[in-house]
Amino acid sequence: MKVTLLKYTKGGTDLIAHSARVSGVPDTIPDDEIVRMIVDNDYSSALEHISFTFDLEDISIALSRELLEHRMASHTARSTRYVEEEAFGYFTPKEFLKNEEALKVYTDTMEYIKKAYANLREIGVTRESTRYILPLATHTNYIWTANARSLINFLGLRLCVRAAPEIRELAKMVYEEVVNIYPEIFKNLGCRGINLSVCPENAVRDSVQGKDCPYKIKGTKGFIPTKDDVRVRKDW
Repeated sequence: MKVTLLKYTKGGTDLIAHSARVSGVPDTIPDDEIVRMIVDNDYSSALEHISFTFDLEDISIALSRELLEHRMASHTARSTRYVEEEAFGYFTPKEFLKNEEALKVYTDTMEYIKKAYANLREIGVTRESTRYILPLATHTNYIWTANARSLINFLGLRLCVRAAPEIRELAKMVYEEVVNIYPEIFKNLGCRGINLSVCPENAVRDSVQGKDCPYKIKGTKGFIPTKDDVRVRKDW
C-alpha cells in the first residue's frame, strides 16, 4: 500500500477562521485559536471548506468497499471493466503470514485465479465478464478526496484497534500526511475514544478485535471510559 497526497487546500487555517468569523466568532481571537476551538468543541462545519486528495495505490477491493462507507468523500477507482487484471497483485492478511500451511493455500488459490483469468480471456470472454472471478484481495488504485471534517470522522473510526487491519494501516498513513500539513487540526486526534474522551464501543471493546486497546483497563494511566461507564443507566 502506498499513500500519496496529490493536492490540498492551502491557507486552510485562514479560511477556517474566516468562515468561523462569518458565523459570529469575534475578530479578536487569533486564527490558530479559532481552529483549535472548532476542533475541540466539534463546531466543525467550517472544516468542510478545506479538502485533501490522495492517490491510494495497491489497496484491496475489500478495503475500497469500506472506504465507500465514508460517503462524504469523492471516490474514483481503477476500472476492472477496462483494465486487464491477468497479473493482479493482492493483499495478504497477516494471519496467513503467521501460518505457513495457510499461506500456501492462499497463494496457490491466487495463482489459480490468475491462470483462470488468463484462460477466460484467451478463449474470448470479455474483461467485463472475466472480472467477476477476481477476489476481494485484488489490488486496486483509488483517487480519494475528503474534507477535513470527514477525515476527522474517518480517522476516529479507522484508527481504533477494532478496525480491520488493512484500513487501520491506511488511516495511519493518511494521518501522517495530514498532520504534517495542518497540525493545528489533526495533532491530538486518534480513535473516537481519544477524540471524545469517551469510547462509544462499549462492551465490544472486550472482544477479540479489541484485546489490544490500550485505553480500556480501569485504574491505569490513559484509561478512557465507555459510554456505558459515564451515562446514567435507566430501566426502560
